[in-house]
Amino acid sequence: MTVYQLAKSLPDETRRLAAKAGILSPNIERYMYIYELYSKALEEGLSKMNAYEFVSRKCFTSMENLRKIIRKMSSDVR
Repeated sequence: MTVYQLAKSLPDETRRLAAKAGILSPNIERYMYIYELYSKALEEGLSKMNAYEFVSRKCFTSMENLRKIIRKMSSDVR
């Protein structure tokens, strides 16, 4: 199970409360949105680089930060 799958499996209210309590990153909703945009871009046939560029422009974040977010959200939960 990836970090994204785990976060997505939690109800919205639980995710919000966990972020407020400091259990989850306060940016978890943004990270999930970014990961979903990236995944959708790949599904639509964009290459990884083009997907990074598209999401980077749409979310006003650097490609370096975007790569870190994607890597974190797609990593396995231990």
